[in-house]
Amino acid sequence: MILNTEKANENLSFNDKQMQALKEHFPACFKADGSFDVTRFKEELKDKVDFIHEGYELRFLGKSYAKLIASLDTTTVITPNTAHNVLPENAKSENIYISGDNLDGLKHLLKSYSKSIKCIYIDPPYNTGTDGFVYKDNFNFTADELQTKLSIDETQANRIIDLTRRNAASHSAWLMFMYPRLQLAKDLLKDDGVIFISIDDNEQANLKLLCDDIFGEENFVGQLPRITKKAGKTTDLIAKNNDYALCYSRTNNIQLNTFLHTDIGYKNEDEFIEERGKYKLSQTLDYGSIQYSQSLDYEIELNGEIFRPGNVSLSEMNERKKNNPKSDFCWRWSKELFNFGFKNGFIVVKESSNGKRIYTKTYQNAIIEKIGKEYKISIKERTKSATSLELIENKYSNDNARKDLDNLFETMVFNYSKPVELIKIITFISTDIEDTILDFFSGSATTAHAVMKLNAEDGGNRKFIAVQLPEFLDPNNPSQKNAHDFLKSQNYPTTLDYIGFERIKRAATKIKTETNAEIDYGFKHFILNEPNPNTLDKCVSFDKAGLMGDASILDEFGIPTVLTTWLNYDGYGFNAPYQNLDLNGYSAYWMHKHLYLIHTGFDEKNLKKLIEFFDETPTFNPENIVLFGYSFIEWSVTEMLEKNLKVLNDSEKNLKINVDVRY
Repeated sequence: MILNTEKANENLSFNDKQMQALKEHFPACFKADGSFDVTRFKEELKDKVDFIHEGYELRFLGKSYAKLIASLDTTTVITPNTAHNVLPENAKSENIYISGDNLDGLKHLLKSYSKSIKCIYIDPPYNTGTDGFVYKDNFNFTADELQTKLSIDETQANRIIDLTRRNAASHSAWLMFMYPRLQLAKDLLKDDGVIFISIDDNEQANLKLLCDDIFGEENFVGQLPRITKKAGKTTDLIAKNNDYALCYSRTNNIQLNTFLHTDIGYKNEDEFIEERGKYKLSQTLDYGSIQYSQSLDYEIELNGEIFRPGNVSLSEMNERKKNNPKSDFCWRWSKELFNFGFKNGFIVVKESSNGKRIYTKTYQNAIIEKIGKEYKISIKERTKSATSLELIENKYSNDNARKDLDNLFETMVFNYSKPVELIKIITFISTDIEDTILDFFSGSATTAHAVMKLNAEDGGNRKFIAVQLPEFLDPNNPSQKNAHDFLKSQNYPTTLDYIGFERIKRAATKIKTETNAEIDYGFKHFILNEPNPNTLDKCVSFDKAGLMGDASILDEFGIPTVLTTWLNYDGYGFNAPYQNLDLNGYSAYWMHKHLYLIHTGFDEKNLKKLIEFFDETPTFNPENIVLFGYSFIEWSVTEMLEKNLKVLNDSEKNLKINVDVRY
């Protein structure tokens, strides 16, 4: 297990992974028109890495080191949160929440979920200088090791080591941090999958170049500006009111209809249901951010009540106009359009927190069109394509992100998150209802919240996978104190991943209460752990030729950890529905082509029962028997198994069974 991985890592070079396939792993060597650039390919494959020219753009300091980090396998193990996972709401859930470093999380996911994720959304650190980003890793290579693995000299090796150990926050440090994560993320995407990355001006240009290098220029889908807040700092020369969502596809074979969508949220019915379909309430007829027009500033009389833009009294409206003749408040529809819409059922008056308001209806299959000088109702499916201006509406702003969290926690716990509506629309335009969505910078778990909300609205069965570093929250840091105190009050560990853990639970309760939709409201929780040094020492000193196994090693890992890690390693995922198998008092675990023997104490009577299962159970035909090496005397058990299982080769099943001893 761990020792096997460490041994494999020792023999890796930084370009092993890229050499597997040109198109798959050297997208930077393909031009936008798809032609192969031989010069760039030679640069990638040359034996020496020319650090004299590294430093920025595609040749940032540490790029070869970042490739090496992407190639190394993780030595962490997967520990299921059994107490949480067996709860009724979680036992059958297909959603996954992982507490751990996302670099390790991605490497574990690749073992079972390669080319199976339809959409990835991430909100990585922006490297603003105030967001706390510094480069950290725990690989601890020596200069000699880097010289060998990267084919560089001592000076170059020391420059990389310095960058990895001094908590750098430079452009090169940020690129070195992002490169391996994006390289691994690409390999998780389906051929028609896409990745959306939130970023602002600090690293937007570098991220674009980095994604061109990893995904290929021809797979750039678009860059969508997103409104962050209505008001910018007045001290700035240009107020910063937006960031970006950068989008790339795995290949350029994504279908056009991947980016066609029908507006969501249709739940209501009226007398026009057969002709127009269901409807949803759009925003109020008045809208504060609309460009003011005097022709749209009029009174509306309905059933004896007077309505004015901004829902104000006549005196308040006159005062507003007096102080600001071009007030922001006016109606979205002209008086002529309003009269037509009201007459034909497109208008609703509803109570709100600010009194009665006028809302417009949006039907699934009907729109109002102006043909010549007259308005008419056209029956057609309301379908539109996503545009680069998709995310400039106020509902996608950070102001609404804070409201999303405050409504769930009833207090302010987290300053930096994205609004649910943002992730919901990204998920909607890029996935089908059975797809899986990954967020490996999960933060407060907005993506998980958005997936559940979208499923409740359109009846989908999308699954989420979220990965979040268990970063300790500092009670002395004003931006972290509220989250720290909240977690402490709930008897949770005071780490950021448990804010997401609790948010998913609260969001599920709220959505279920509001919609009563039949969707997956649960999630399985897993923790990525590095084995402690004492356990590793025991593993290293274990005598394979000894007369007995070491049960203490198994106790320190734990059966659930060993089994979950192996099931995922063998491609069955984190949620594998394995079966317990009783071999005459010995517990084995069976999943499709693998049978896992982990406990100590396996003997001849257990082997006899195993042979009976092969002989007498038609559906039982695992091709691999996997042993936890520390629980067995390798030479005797392996020999006993292989000798007795050979007879199955001549049976009706004609099985060729492999015995795999793992350490």
